[in-house]
Amino acid sequence: MRSELGVLADPVGESLRGAHARHAVRRGRISRYDPAVSIFYAHPPHLSEEDWSDLRELAGPGSTVGLRGRRSPLPDGWTWQRTFTLLVYSGESVTTRPDDEAVVLGPGDVDDMLALVAQARPGPFARRTVELGRYLGLRDDDGELVAMAGERMRPPGWGEISAVATAERARGRGYADRLIRAVGDHIRQRGDIPFLHTTDDNPARALYERMGFTLVDEVPLEIVAVPEAPVDTAP
Repeated sequence: MRSELGVLADPVGESLRGAHARHAVRRGRISRYDPAVSIFYAHPPHLSEEDWSDLRELAGPGSTVGLRGRRSPLPDGWTWQRTFTLLVYSGESVTTRPDDEAVVLGPGDVDDMLALVAQARPGPFARRTVELGRYLGLRDDDGELVAMAGERMRPPGWGEISAVATAERARGRGYADRLIRAVGDHIRQRGDIPFLHTTDDNPARALYERMGFTLVDEVPLEIVAVPEAPVDTAP
């Protein structure tokens, strides 16, 4: 399956080499987003000793990193913490449309966006994540942001729908469906295809499948602790 995925097999790396190159921090074959923008790393599936060293330097000793589809064994000093099963859905068959009530969210809305993310917990969202693409929101009559969604990764030909969040008191009104279609419409207008990530235990996957998103990949995402000190590999 992965050989047929094309750029979706490495959406972080493809984004950082292309549309998001200005947000990339690199060392050797390892790259990551500026940590003020996003937490994600790109790495080859088979990591060499030099790759592990570069990853440690980029991440910082004692930190944690997410490794996607790792095939090399962990070196001494690196500690596995948890594995998520990450699902990749293509929105090629999803019907998209603009939403006249949705407002474009920008840097001036970040405090409201972070508050909603803290409540709804849709996944990683940093103070400058809004710079990665177009984010849309719905506000109630009092001006409170009650729902949002936006675009994160940008591998060539694709746009990732992310940060789909709805305040608890506003759920059940179809806001997520509306915003996903509206963000997807913006992606389509420039000639790209929407896609998204979720985990296999996320109830939201039922919504995505009802909307017409198609599962195209399952990949392990491991959370790994970086050693505090360099590991001596000399004999």
